[in-house]
Amino acid sequence: MSIRLSTISNSELELFSNLYNLYLYELSSYTGEDVQEDGRFVLGNNHLYLEKQALHPYLISADDRIAGFVLVCSPPYTPEGAEFSIQELFLLKKFRGRNLASEAVSEVFRMHPGTYHVEQLANNQPAVRFWKRLYADWNIRFTELQTSIEIDGLPGEHEILSQTFSVTGVKIQ
Repeated sequence: MSIRLSTISNSELELFSNLYNLYLYELSSYTGEDVQEDGRFVLGNNHLYLEKQALHPYLISADDRIAGFVLVCSPPYTPEGAEFSIQELFLLKKFRGRNLASEAVSEVFRMHPGTYHVEQLANNQPAVRFWKRLYADWNIRFTELQTSIEIDGLPGEHEILSQTFSVTGVKIQ
């Protein structure tokens, strides 16, 4: 199965919003977020990905079928010292377990080599395992911090794991 990343355009806002709602649904088991009265999650400012030059939204296609998205940020939307951040990575369930997420990340790294910052909710063990396996498989050396943050609209604090690493010169699978 071959993947392709394409920049999400303004004409694909509804598609992006629908996929983002599915992403928030899956994330809700880790955040405790509730749906609104219309049955949707609060999408926040995701439309900014289609408006700001420093935000890079990509649709992931697998064999020309919509499979998910990956959202990449560059300064000023990254922590100090990071040139890029993979803010969100989402694959529809039917496409998981086929190495497509790793292929998508590999393509992001090829398009945007540099220093990265990546975060996961500490209780989202599938995401934590994915990133740790990727780092090990690709021999990426990283530094990691664990912090607590407040997430807009959600009660309490959430434990976050964040890794910083460079992919310049890294052999990407």
